[in-house]
Amino acid sequence: MFIPFCTNSQVLETRQSDQKKILTAALEVKFLGFSETYVSEVTCERPSYVQAVASSDALFRHLTALWQFAPHGGSPSTHCNLAFHLEFEFASPLHAQLANAFFDQINDLMITAFEKRCKEIYGLPAPDSCTSPDTPDGE
Repeated sequence: MFIPFCTNSQVLETRQSDQKKILTAALEVKFLGFSETYVSEVTCERPSYVQAVASSDALFRHLTALWQFAPHGGSPSTHCNLAFHLEFEFASPLHAQLANAFFDQINDLMITAFEKRCKEIYGLPAPDSCTSPDTPDGE
């Protein structure tokens, strides 16, 4: 597992709808001695986006995570722009307090893990077409 604090995942169902692949998955997360499992519906529309929506359960009142991919203007075949939107509300006030206290650190860990996983799968990023080796700022 490459996602921090996610210790187990299990795909419960997979279905295809038009250009979309939809998965129902159970995810187990552990943080500071707490262990919880929740179910999420993950919709993938390649190459545009991945959206995960958690069912209302004991852990979340709601959770929506959206990763949107768009071609990078300068070199669309080797780069992309990524927008990430996360909206959630924990069901438990204790979980909410922990998340608020560690939000910045958790966010940094998530971004670092995502970048590391991309490098493992796709290799190092292509050189930025806006800069040259002689002028790091592209001037």
